[in-house]
Amino acid sequence: MTNISTPDPDEYRAVSQGAALFDVSSGGRLRLSGADHLDFLQRLSTNDTVGCPVGAGLRTVFCDPRGRIVEVATLCRIDADVTQAFIGPGRAPDLLGWLDRFHFGEYIEWQNETHWGRQIEIIGPLAARVSADVLNLEVEAAPAFSRLPHQSLMAMRIDAGGHAGVRLWGNELGAVGEKLRAAGVVNVGDTTRETVRVEDGEPGEAELTLEHNPWEAGLGEAIHMNKGCYTGQEVVARLDTYDKVKQHLVGLRLDAAVLAGARVEVQQRSVGNVTSVARSPYLGCLALAYVRTAHCNPGTAVVVQTETADPVHAVVSQLSFPGLPRYPVAP
Repeated sequence: MTNISTPDPDEYRAVSQGAALFDVSSGGRLRLSGADHLDFLQRLSTNDTVGCPVGAGLRTVFCDPRGRIVEVATLCRIDADVTQAFIGPGRAPDLLGWLDRFHFGEYIEWQNETHWGRQIEIIGPLAARVSADVLNLEVEAAPAFSRLPHQSLMAMRIDAGGHAGVRLWGNELGAVGEKLRAAGVVNVGDTTRETVRVEDGEPGEAELTLEHNPWEAGLGEAIHMNKGCYTGQEVVARLDTYDKVKQHLVGLRLDAAVLAGARVEVQQRSVGNVTSVARSPYLGCLALAYVRTAHCNPGTAVVVQTETADPVHAVVSQLSFPGLPRYPVAP
């Protein structure tokens, strides 16, 4: 039997029904600056970076010429000439090297700030309320990915599990963590955060690779269809215009645990692969998988083939999985 860790009950309750603190210091953080930095991002990624006002933010995708995912970045425009970019763990050097290939004299500078200070997230149904009460951050009214004004903190609104949350970065966050924990916010570890990520159908490092394009990964909100050309634009546009997206990221409700990479089949024919697996305290064994478009409707029965055990039956689910306890309770 495949062994998958179960999240700590107190951590899971905090992140799904209260407020939780998660250390994301391993995530890549870049500082992009200079008068031409938005124009530079505009011609290299899928979203309208030039149209992003100061204080606002957006998600964008860097694609290769085939329209495949090089990196997904969350951008927060700090001021007129500075934008903060948040990317996957360990990805900063590769992305900076990739960007440098397309730098032809524009006035732009970049700095890898991944190891400059900590990064934390406050997530859960009560995250916005706690952030307002403890840190004086006005989260609820702020758009997703926008900067949250504060005298001493660097902060941005995020969304997780259908609720507003906060990302904080910089120095001296230790005291902030102490204040949050005193207010009842619970530290959560990697197992709990990964479980909730899968439950919420949030694509992660295993899903955002050069094997897939943004449409397949469900990143339509990061694609601006009426902007100018960017690397991979013709392919990305053609996939949508001619309805040529061959597979989609879906959820799977599993009868038993499997390993990432397992093959998904319908009538003994391969239709996709599992990318992430988790054990939900409420829903049992779950997975994210890329499945061929013809078989990705919720309720479709599939079989997941394993290398060392009997095949596992599964049912395709929407993203995120319905029936989860994503509601606030009294602290």
